[in-house]
Amino acid sequence: MEKTRPRRARPSYAGYFRANISDKESITSDNDVQSEIVDGSSSSNIEDVEDAEEALVLLDDDGDLQVSSPVASGAPGPVAGNGGQSRTRNSKRRHSRQNKSFVHDTQGLQTVPQPQRLGQSARNIKPKEHRYRPDSIWSSKSDTLRLSRRPQPFNPPFLVPTASTSDPRIAYRVKKSWMYSVGPGPCWELIEDRGFFKEEYIGTMAGTGRITRPLVYSETSHLLGYCKELLLGQSSRYNVESQPVSCFVGPYGAQDLKEIDQFSSVPTGGSLSVMFNSGGRITAVDWCPTTISASLGGRQYLAVSSTNNAFLGVGTRSHSPAMIQLWSINPARSDEALEVQCEVIMCIDEGAVLQLKWCPLPSHSEGERKLGLLAAITTDGAAHIYVAPMLGDGPLGSHHMRRVHCRPLLTMAFDETTCQALDWANSEVIAIGCSNGFVGVFRVKDAILGIGNAPLTHYFPVHQTSVQSIAWVRAPPGISDGTYDLVGDPTVICTTGSEGSVRVTDIRDCMSRMLFRNREVPHASAFAAFCGSLVATDVDFSVKLFQLQPTALGMGHSVADVGGTALALSVSDIHPYVAIGCADGSCITTNLLRGTRREGVVPFLNHKVFQLDYSPRDGHYRMLDRFLPVENGANEAMVYKESVTRNANNDKVVANTEDRFKQGCLEASGLWHPNVAVTAVAWNSGCGLGCAPFLVSGTASGLVRVDYLEGMWAKGTVPYGSIECIRGEDGQVEEEGGIEADSE
Repeated sequence: MEKTRPRRARPSYAGYFRANISDKESITSDNDVQSEIVDGSSSSNIEDVEDAEEALVLLDDDGDLQVSSPVASGAPGPVAGNGGQSRTRNSKRRHSRQNKSFVHDTQGLQTVPQPQRLGQSARNIKPKEHRYRPDSIWSSKSDTLRLSRRPQPFNPPFLVPTASTSDPRIAYRVKKSWMYSVGPGPCWELIEDRGFFKEEYIGTMAGTGRITRPLVYSETSHLLGYCKELLLGQSSRYNVESQPVSCFVGPYGAQDLKEIDQFSSVPTGGSLSVMFNSGGRITAVDWCPTTISASLGGRQYLAVSSTNNAFLGVGTRSHSPAMIQLWSINPARSDEALEVQCEVIMCIDEGAVLQLKWCPLPSHSEGERKLGLLAAITTDGAAHIYVAPMLGDGPLGSHHMRRVHCRPLLTMAFDETTCQALDWANSEVIAIGCSNGFVGVFRVKDAILGIGNAPLTHYFPVHQTSVQSIAWVRAPPGISDGTYDLVGDPTVICTTGSEGSVRVTDIRDCMSRMLFRNREVPHASAFAAFCGSLVATDVDFSVKLFQLQPTALGMGHSVADVGGTALALSVSDIHPYVAIGCADGSCITTNLLRGTRREGVVPFLNHKVFQLDYSPRDGHYRMLDRFLPVENGANEAMVYKESVTRNANNDKVVANTEDRFKQGCLEASGLWHPNVAVTAVAWNSGCGLGCAPFLVSGTASGLVRVDYLEGMWAKGTVPYGSIECIRGEDGQVEEEGGIEADSE
């Protein structure tokens, strides 16, 4: 193999994105924040990467991408090696027998069926091809819906039917078009719901009809007795003692100090962005799913859990009064911000909440004043399902905050261990990860309806230590004849453990297969429906994607490099963007379906939505936003490039840390104040296509931020000319096969 070609100078994307920012707003870059100097000279054009010479993209031993010079004609090309890594035939074999058995073991997984569909020819994709962009495991054959115009928050979206991505030609165009989405959020033209729930197909002809996100558990009058209104004196023991948070907000260089009391909010100065103080360390946040036709005044609803106990032990049992806050997000009186209000406090006696998740399908009821079903893991070591009461229906500020005592509708617990993580497969099945490394699966439908119990259907060992996170692979189970059981429950569970392993388990045989292992605890994981892959935190301050398709099972590559340990992840069923919460106080978004080569036309961009800073000297926080995007791996390259120079005698001279710091050479570190950590993030996936850009982020300081992140196309041009051409609505879709080249 020829010598690796050195990377070119990283371009600046200030001019690339400045057209979408008003003149009154300032732009913040990482260099500005670290050196306290505003740099206004970033005006390079990204056209300089278009003339880059053709290169091959190889995977190194760590799974990261490297750019190498092209192989000469007649020379042996790259071939697929063990573990999904590419090598040349003349290179040294460095893969152990353990890797061989691992690949053979994971290939035997019966969970994910082959992607070939009856009557259609699969695309010619080589197994373990390093240029292969991830794709969905499964696509519905019935037509789907898309937006016909740009959505407006809190207003009903304009939807039109469009062709499904079950057609390989349309799937190829849609997948490649996502590569040109370069904004912090998704482009509304390509948004579609790819989540799988068997409730969408019950009562319809299999494969020919779909009811998107149907309403479940609407007739449950027996649930009214689980909530009781409390008087002000009765709820005092559930209050969390909190001090006002002093935080600088506003554009960089012109920030104002704000005192944010508990349950109060302030605008961040950006468009469609707001921040509020919950009063304690945030442990979990989630959006409440609602139907488009719901008469809820166009509002969006959040569940927020906070606690003053900064150190919650694993495997401990503690009963104490706690609360879950229900916030409403409303359209502001102006177009420059959002307005939020804490309307209901759910008072519980089971202890502080470690994790909470709404039922993934809408479960509200107007007549019974029920907002939905909320599952939570508390410090008593059990998992509970609560009935969330309906919020007020008057205008913002017209009513007082309600305090409601809530008893668990259902409790799921184990005598020998405690619950640590949970995830809904659909409205009927819940998986729970335990501190002893076991996973339990409960069927909760009969218990919610009040006609039976919640049986434990599966209980099996997965990890040697505590389960850190758990995620269902929401795809229909495959049948031996090549079809799918659309009314069946998902059968695949992905988990991460404290020993550093990422595992995949099919509950039909309860045999755990190790997908990956590293030297650090993977704090979070999530299944990305758009990519058919598992996204998990990794060692060395990075986030990786592991593919679950049969043709590329076990392959992984890095999707983002962060400045601190990644603590929280969130993906959406409606778009391929992932949100990352980090220990350095930053919230980062990036596109999982970006290009497959570093030197292509479209760069690998990471968008820092905001970064929270803290001064222990005076106790003030600082909220920084409007950062310029950073190319993935740019900071690492700058460190190695600027740290070593040569003098007149051609001797190596190592630059000191202060010089590299002023030049913007940022180095990832785990030494950050615990108050700035972003501990929870969540995309809005259950409230329709128009609400998909909503992102909520919670921090250890108690501050919660809500952003509406809109996307943009590279150079402002829609691929293939229009969304109608991408979707084949004009009736002219040509076959586009072969390896996907990103140099077009």
